[in-house]
Amino acid sequence: MNRLSRLSGLALCCLLGLTAGACGGHQKNESPVALPTAPGAVPAPGQPSPTQSTPAPGQAAPSQPSPAPPSSAPGPAEPGTPISPAQPAQLIAAQPEARINLRSGPSTTASTRGYGLVGDPVQLLRSAQAEDGLWYYVKFEQSGAEGWIRSDLITVAGRPQPLPKEVATGPQCKGMMEALAFTVYYNQAGFTLVRFLNLETKNSFDSTLTRQGNDSQGKPLYQGSATPPKAGPYTVQITDLSGGKPGSGSQLTINYNGMAGIGLCP
Repeated sequence: MNRLSRLSGLALCCLLGLTAGACGGHQKNESPVALPTAPGAVPAPGQPSPTQSTPAPGQAAPSQPSPAPPSSAPGPAEPGTPISPAQPAQLIAAQPEARINLRSGPSTTASTRGYGLVGDPVQLLRSAQAEDGLWYYVKFEQSGAEGWIRSDLITVAGRPQPLPKEVATGPQCKGMMEALAFTVYYNQAGFTLVRFLNLETKNSFDSTLTRQGNDSQGKPLYQGSATPPKAGPYTVQITDLSGGKPGSGSQLTINYNGMAGIGLCP
């Protein structure tokens, strides 16, 4: 009876061992199974990303385009002959209100870069001979703009230079004669310079003055030579009516190219 009970127990144990894997006291080792990667998961190190193309064996990976380096080749040379040093000049025209085109090249067909006005001071930097005449490459002294203007719209004669500070801020006498306004500058030694301004064309021009003795009444005389645009030179003569002591309230007379006027020293 006891033998039969043991055999029955052993049979039951083996039957249960088929499901529990514990029969005979040994456990079976199973190889691990890789699970599929979930969407959005980060790939393992060394594996390519789903959005990154992998070059085929033997092909180099594509590189990002680089901006081209700036060209070091020199541009086309500007036409014309350099003027060195630069020469001061000013714009002129038959009509005082004229606008004088500033062009990109020495030709009336070249594009415009703006315009200047009669009397504008410029510096002449280059010259070029074209079919319709001589052209100048100019730089405007006030704005710094540069371009080409034909020579018949430019004058270098009588171009006023900036006055020294002691002259510009010193005593002066002013007057009018026809279409010309004039300013006469003086110091303790007498009259030194006269500047004319054409009220129609806005051109200005200067004449230095030197003492030339006295007139028949003992009044000091001064003389100079002025060259307006496209004319002259013409003689300038001034008489100091103060008797050699110009100052507040004194007067002078001036003669220039057949015109006469009176100046007042304020």
